[in-house]
Formats: sequence, structure tokens, C-alpha cells
Amino acid sequence: MTQKGTHTWDLVVHYHKCPECGYIIESRQDYHYQLGKYIKELECSRCHKHFTVQKPSKPRFGPLLGEPEHPEFDWS
Repeated sequence: MTQKGTHTWDLVVHYHKCPECGYIIESRQDYHYQLGKYIKELECSRCHKHFTVQKPSKPRFGPLLGEPEHPEFDWS
């Protein structure tokens, strides 16, 4: 979703459909990363059903062998 104007932080607005009653829910909270997946827990304001929405994510892994890690502070 695009935003108009200049803001101090990014505005997050997502729309999700309740799997029980089909009501469209506006959510302003962002996904959180948990166990390799982006997850958002929601509650329908009409039927009060709790459900989770998952966003596809690419697998994360550390630096490959032979790649140097970046130093936290350069003492030179």
C-alpha cells in the first residue's frame, strides 16, 4: 500500500478476510517473524473468531563458508 506525504515512520495497513464470516478486517499491525515464518494474529470484530495469517518468506541462513563476517567496530 502506498502512502501520501512524509511520515516519521512507515504506515502499515493490511486488509484480511475472516475465514468464518467473510468480514473484511483492516489491520494496522505488521507481521512478526516467528520460527521462520511471518505471522500475524487477528480477531474478527464481527464474529470474534481468532485466526492467524501467514506471509510467505524466504529461508534465512548465516554467512556461507569462506565469507568474512563484518566487524562490529573498526579499531584502526
